[in-house]
Amino acid sequence: MKIILTGATGFIGEHVLSFARIHPAITSILVLSRRNLPMMHPKVKVIIQKDFLNYSDDVLEACAGAEACIWSLGVARSLSPEDNRRINLDYTLAAAETFARVLGSKMEGGRKFRFVYLSGMMTERDQTKKNLWFMAEARLIRVGRPCDPQSSSRPQCLLEQGEVENRLMELQRQLPEQLASYVARPGGVLATNSFFPSLLEPLARAITVDDLAAKMLDTAINGHRTQIVELDVLRDEGKTLKKQLLKGKKSPSD
Repeated sequence: MKIILTGATGFIGEHVLSFARIHPAITSILVLSRRNLPMMHPKVKVIIQKDFLNYSDDVLEACAGAEACIWSLGVARSLSPEDNRRINLDYTLAAAETFARVLGSKMEGGRKFRFVYLSGMMTERDQTKKNLWFMAEARLIRVGRPCDPQSSSRPQCLLEQGEVENRLMELQRQLPEQLASYVARPGGVLATNSFFPSLLEPLARAITVDDLAAKMLDTAINGHRTQIVELDVLRDEGKTLKKQLLKGKKSPSD
């Protein structure tokens, strides 16, 4: 299976890449990155992509045959509203729609292109909240307020108020034969060798980065029973998947 990966130079993306390299189901990894990677691997091909809003014919040709994308590109720190929107919203939706239309339309046997989106910590689905004291802009941009389907201004609402998670769901409704989108919603993400006791992870709403990476990779390969993959599921299934992957197994059912 061939997959596309973004954010591979980041904290979470690099762990996804490490697991993808050793996963027996993954035969090819196309990394879209602003800069080259320091490592070389026979499964990995890096495409330098400066513009994540537009994809050239050459890039799409390199993507041909990919069945899924793990999108871990984004920013968690507070930037200007324009930068947050461009990086977290516009880049994500441009990629999801392009890959679904170009790659998903060529998939056969009822298969759909899987797009796995790494959502932000503490994202807020209720866009009416005004008293978010921490990273308010980033938390609101990563998710969205549902628009009234009966409203005549719905297209404008989707453009101006609908944010990443809801827009991905809307895109899937528009392209039901080409796209299956999934949203991973971790809490605090801990380093693999963190001194934080694993028994306290549920209380702290935290997950180790390798457990998160293992579950995101499995979702790209096998899908998931729901579109939104919450923290508890990411952590519990991720631990099992990680152990089995490191033992040479590709999924809990094997």
